[in-house]
Amino acid sequence: MQAIAFYFFYPLLWFISILPARLTYLLSDFAFLIVFYVIGYRKKVIIKNLKTAFPEKSEKELNILCKKTTQHFCDSFIEVIMSMSMSHKDMLSRFEYTNLHLINDLRAQNRPIIAMFGHQASYEWTMCLDGLVDYKIIAVYKPLANKYFNKLIVDIRQKFNSTMITMREASNSISNSINNGEMAMYGLVADQSPAKYRAQHFTTFFGKTSAVFLGSEKLAKAHDTAVVYLAVEKVKRGHYKATFKTITEHAAQTNDWEITDTFFDLLEKQIRLQPEYYLWSHKRWKATPQNIKRKPVLSPRVQR
Repeated sequence: MQAIAFYFFYPLLWFISILPARLTYLLSDFAFLIVFYVIGYRKKVIIKNLKTAFPEKSEKELNILCKKTTQHFCDSFIEVIMSMSMSHKDMLSRFEYTNLHLINDLRAQNRPIIAMFGHQASYEWTMCLDGLVDYKIIAVYKPLANKYFNKLIVDIRQKFNSTMITMREASNSISNSINNGEMAMYGLVADQSPAKYRAQHFTTFFGKTSAVFLGSEKLAKAHDTAVVYLAVEKVKRGHYKATFKTITEHAAQTNDWEITDTFFDLLEKQIRLQPEYYLWSHKRWKATPQNIKRKPVLSPRVQR
């Protein structure tokens, strides 16, 4: 059944990928009408998350944000399809890195880098970093249930010579890579919200206690990597600007929770500038220290 679904849809996806961008975004507009007004995709979840993050906003303001978020979600999906046929040059014309000198300076010091970023603006087109810096790019991803579509997504993300590894493989693969002296930048979308049965570590995000994964920080501290945050701004439809910000050049010298809390501070600040471009459709605050079975580990700022 998975194969049937893939081979049925693949020709359509490929055809969409070669259309001029203006036509592709018209398809996104049509998809938005279906997703928002007919299906009502995750409206309740989006509104609940927005209300938690922005309690000061009125119902009208929250509904407008929900609408814009869903529009951006449709654009993001279309942009994944566009990636199938986009050249490196075409992608760079739409996704600009503003301060690669920061990464080049770390490379001159032979520092491996863990790059943390969130589900803000465009995280798919970050793959065009390949070839711009003297690092091997290794990115962590969450596999799709359909193995055929999963392979397609992996092939798209690896088309400019990056390497994709699953979340399950991440710890061992990254440790082996660093121990072998590989000069690599390891990209992790670090704002995933763990399920209740996996939740243990909690910090604050938008002033509310939030379960987080601590894997990026643990890896960085164990191997004393540099850690950077990648802030992606949506300039206009289909165009993005990405800026690196240093969290630390020596992770082993940081205090516990310092990297994770700094990441979420930077992400929150970025989201507040463009809240309509964050992925609000997943349940952000489903786990609390009180409703999990294991003993919670709290950031110092939660304890305060």
